[in-house]
Amino acid sequence: MMLFLSGNHNDLRSAVNAIGASVAIYSQEDNKQFTIVSANELFTEITDIEVNSMIGASLRELFPRYVEQPLYDKLCECVTSQSSVEMEMVIDRSGQQRWWRIIFSPVVSDRAHVKRVLTTGVEITDKKQLEKSLMNSRNRFEAVVEAAYDGIISVDENQNIKLINRAACDIFAAQKEDLMGQSLNLLIPHKHRRHHKGYVNSFGNSPISSRPMESRVTVRGLRSDGTEFPAEVTIAKINVGGNTEFTSVVRDVSERARLIEELQKAATEDPLTGISNRRFLEEGLNRELERCRRFGHSVSVVMIDLDNFKLQNDTYGHHFGDEILVIVTRFISERLREVDILGRWGGDEFLVVLPQSRMDDAVQWVERIKRELANVKNQLSQPVDCISASFGVVDSFGEETLEKLIERVDKAMYRDKSGIL
Repeated sequence: MMLFLSGNHNDLRSAVNAIGASVAIYSQEDNKQFTIVSANELFTEITDIEVNSMIGASLRELFPRYVEQPLYDKLCECVTSQSSVEMEMVIDRSGQQRWWRIIFSPVVSDRAHVKRVLTTGVEITDKKQLEKSLMNSRNRFEAVVEAAYDGIISVDENQNIKLINRAACDIFAAQKEDLMGQSLNLLIPHKHRRHHKGYVNSFGNSPISSRPMESRVTVRGLRSDGTEFPAEVTIAKINVGGNTEFTSVVRDVSERARLIEELQKAATEDPLTGISNRRFLEEGLNRELERCRRFGHSVSVVMIDLDNFKLQNDTYGHHFGDEILVIVTRFISERLREVDILGRWGGDEFLVVLPQSRMDDAVQWVERIKRELANVKNQLSQPVDCISASFGVVDSFGEETLEKLIERVDKAMYRDKSGIL
């Protein structure tokens, strides 16, 4: 640096041209302004002015105003601090922007006095364009992620959350700032946490790049309020700097699960009483007959028909008739085993399937129901003389078809009803 303490451009020409970067030497005049003492040919790429025309020129004569002031400020800072500083600047030449990184180095005399500053410039246009391209890509990516209907979550190899979009925050009813950097376990029900890390690590070590998780296990999410919900999750992995990161797309399927549950319920349950409907009863009874044939045990079937139900329904209205059906259903359900099946066969008729029971067992159960059914009237909103029913009881070892079995129990029930009438 002592080489540049003195001398004019002719003295310094060879030295500055030997430097493989854009170089200029500035001198601070008595009026505190800076002028060019010397510069090399590469420096003309910054000023777009021939070297000889730059010598002795001020900053204002060399640079546009938007460059002049920040350049002057950095020169003053370098002189005052007697230490190197740097800046990045962009110069628009003929509609083309070129970026430069300028390093300011003080030329210090042996008396610690700074009169000159050596600047070295390196063009960084390609770097800036790459940064801009990366920034645009990042902005597009973030815009897509934030606009996505599904939740998107990225975690590092330690399963700490690195990215989470607004949809995911809404799905898990949480704030972004409360989740960033936190463990993914916050979003997983406690009973699944112990196995989840192993699943993810296994996927990370596999050759598969993405996997729909719902194809393997039932996925449940945990909201910030402690409620769980069913979710569809697709997981993918990417190598980032030698480390594996995982990104998952999460969809809350609570509404779909609810609709499926309602459809299944409508297909199998009687809407009024909540017990099995006729179709589901037939399927269940067919399965039980098959077990009887396979394992050699018997099944008992009881058909129940409420007595005088039409009269009570017509007298007090359909709402009261519904009330009777619901209360009788509850009464019978409370007197069944877990393996027994109760269903509404139609109207005021019920069917009870008693697996692995013989005729004698079923008859005893019916006698108990008959005795206790009379007390049901005390639970009704309208006064009635009594609540009673007719019963048909049969058993089978599966040797007959469902139709034949139903025909037998139906006849048995009507024989019982005829005995009352």
